[in-house]
Amino acid sequence: MRLILTGLSNQQQGSNMTRIRWGKTLRRATISFSLVVQTLVAVLSFSTTVAADVFRIMDLDQEAAQIRVDMIQLAREEILLAVHRASDDELVLSYLALLRGAARRGVKVRILIDGVFNELSKPIQAHLLCEGIEIKEYHPVRLTKLRGITQRYHDKVILVDRKKMLIGGRNLEYPFFGSTKKSYVKKAYVDRDVYVEGRTLEPAYDYFMRLWQSDEVAPVALGAYDPGTTRQDCDDSIDGMPYERCMELRPRTLCQVGKAEAVLDRRWSALDSGGLIHRNPNIDWSVGQREVADVRFFHDPVGRKGIDPGTFEAFLDYVDSAKASITIESPYFILSKNSSKALAQAIVRGVRVRVLTNSLASTQNLFAQGGYEGEKAQLVQMGIEIWEYKGPKMLHAKSIVIDDEIAIIGNFNIDPRSEFLNTELAVAAHDAAVARELRLSMDAHLANAWLIGRDGMAAGESRRFPNVSTGKIIKLRFFQMIAPLVKKQL
Repeated sequence: MRLILTGLSNQQQGSNMTRIRWGKTLRRATISFSLVVQTLVAVLSFSTTVAADVFRIMDLDQEAAQIRVDMIQLAREEILLAVHRASDDELVLSYLALLRGAARRGVKVRILIDGVFNELSKPIQAHLLCEGIEIKEYHPVRLTKLRGITQRYHDKVILVDRKKMLIGGRNLEYPFFGSTKKSYVKKAYVDRDVYVEGRTLEPAYDYFMRLWQSDEVAPVALGAYDPGTTRQDCDDSIDGMPYERCMELRPRTLCQVGKAEAVLDRRWSALDSGGLIHRNPNIDWSVGQREVADVRFFHDPVGRKGIDPGTFEAFLDYVDSAKASITIESPYFILSKNSSKALAQAIVRGVRVRVLTNSLASTQNLFAQGGYEGEKAQLVQMGIEIWEYKGPKMLHAKSIVIDDEIAIIGNFNIDPRSEFLNTELAVAAHDAAVARELRLSMDAHLANAWLIGRDGMAAGESRRFPNVSTGKIIKLRFFQMIAPLVKKQL
């Protein structure tokens, strides 16, 4: 049995008795059963006076959208925001207007975003920099520095005043809150976050700041839209820019950054006119919520994955610890040798393994679906109970329930990209009541899903791909042929 405690618990996690034995592919910790028992006994016997964490599952789209507003509005000292992607979607701009408001009242605001998926316009970013907001990109694409081009930033978390944290599958655009209003995405998502208050934020804050200060990230590069260009007279030296070029760019950049300010002004005003989110409810989302004594935060190493244990290793350890049931919800389900072996061993132990993932009808990621489709029948035959979400929305929630005793929510997918390449986060609540709540939420999604038979067909359906056009099937078959060649990228 394997056990990795990469985050802090609100109970003392015993003495660190881990005996590490690194393998060739994953340097994972291995602990004998007796040591696991001793560790758990130490954890469970620790003083009950330790403060518990608030742990609130955020399923409803409107609540998930509003809690972000209230966390920002109630911030007093610091906001740390991490997103995988962001665009000039109206909802994103509304959140940026709120962050600007926080910065104007003296709150320190830091935004970390993936360098490939930062689709915010440069004038918007320049205006935010002028307002004192710091923006950094993870592995920005530079022709002179291509290291890590395939390693992307997949974290999605907001930390406020080192007291409040929201983590889960949602970015900030409308589709992640169930709507495709004025969005580049044609499908809305079914997603999930979790709100946490308490000691679990200590390792979360530490991880964010170590990454923020590392060489893995860099300040956003805006070229001519750099605030230096808009603040200085062209008589001054602006990074060696020729006087004539400065004079040419200055009026344009000033104008466009001014327009960006006006855009955020309009989004700020619109928060008073109704809609998905409102500016001033200032709800205390911890009121009446269950407090959990054992909450753990998991993250990947800062730097290359595989050097130290991370989120996926923790997932494998939880699979190894399962005695009766494992329920997994993941938009993509493509097993590596490591995850396949762990789940197969669980099935041999008599553990029921249930998986809910997207059908071809609900997904919009045909590349990943092609990788899954090629292995689906084999997965069922090995004993995994697979359900496919019918849609019309796309399943995007990433959650696991172990033995109806442990609830895990994060932004990791069960696929090789999450295992080997992307940065991933998760929190785990060792609490039976929370685990049951999460399982009931997952069961509600299962009610809108097809059970897949041993032949790879949806039970009760005459077509292999119900509710899917011929064109989409043809595209799937194309990606299905390519997928084995690039499986680690899926």
